[in-house]
Amino acid sequence: LEIVFVFFLALFLLHRYGDFKKQHRLVIVGTLLAWYLCFLIVFILPLDVSTTIYNRCKHAAANSSPPENSNITGLYATATPGPSQHPCFKPWSYIPDGI
Repeated sequence: LEIVFVFFLALFLLHRYGDFKKQHRLVIVGTLLAWYLCFLIVFILPLDVSTTIYNRCKHAAANSSPPENSNITGLYATATPGPSQHPCFKPWSYIPDGI
């Protein structure tokens, strides 16, 4: 649903600010694709961040320690909530690892 919404948002903005009659079709398609991909990153990034936070919380609750492959050290190691402090809430946008 979000992907379709972003496509129509880019199409609407291109229709509003572009001139379909004067521009070549290839320019219109290229601009639509560029705007679509840029807007898609803006809308998809929060979903990715929420899934990453959930996976780290789930991993920290299972092991009671920060992930070994983590680039974050220091503050992360002391600020990680334990299993008794905060439960991990699955985000609505969660996608299982197999997908």
